[in-house]
Amino acid sequence: MMFSTRTTRVFSISAATTVVGLSIAALTGCSSGTSASTPAPTVTVTVTPTPTSTPITSPTSSPTSAAATPVDIACNQLVFDSIVTAFSPGLTADSSYTPTSGSTFQTMAGLDGTVCHWADTDGGSATVTVGVAKPSAADLAAREATLSSAGYGTSDLPGSPANRGYEVRTASVPELDMFTESGYWIAVASPGFTKDSDSNTFFQNVLQTLPSG
Repeated sequence: MMFSTRTTRVFSISAATTVVGLSIAALTGCSSGTSASTPAPTVTVTVTPTPTSTPITSPTSSPTSAAATPVDIACNQLVFDSIVTAFSPGLTADSSYTPTSGSTFQTMAGLDGTVCHWADTDGGSATVTVGVAKPSAADLAAREATLSSAGYGTSDLPGSPANRGYEVRTASVPELDMFTESGYWIAVASPGFTKDSDSNTFFQNVLQTLPSG
């Protein structure tokens, strides 16, 4: 009986070994029989660049008005010393004068005009400021239109009937402006002006001095 039992065990083990061997062989045969995997195809992606947008050219702005014509006249020629002295004996030319920011005279200086100032050397408060410029025709018309639309016109100033006069009521010091038929812009200001005609001798002198004034 013992012999029979050992034989059975041996058989069982051999059979199991055979089954495992067959299984391994089957797996090995399957692995070795499979061909190498085919590499994935290369995908070529063509990128079409976005066209660069053409810059939009803005319309060329209309040319600005022509530059002002420089006015370079010595102050003692623009207004004679005798005229200044007759108005107030203590007035003398002030070469250190700087026009007030935003004033008519600062604008005239910026237009290559001539601006002259006389102050009282005796300690008084009397002053006179005279300026003249020759802007472009368009600029001159625009500046005159501003005063005209405000109703500041005056007929008390001298010169050709074609010259137009204005009283600048917004100025801290009484100021009279004139636009001449030959294209000049003249301004005279003084705290001593009690009426428009007080400026007449200054305007007359300037008009006589200017070419075609």
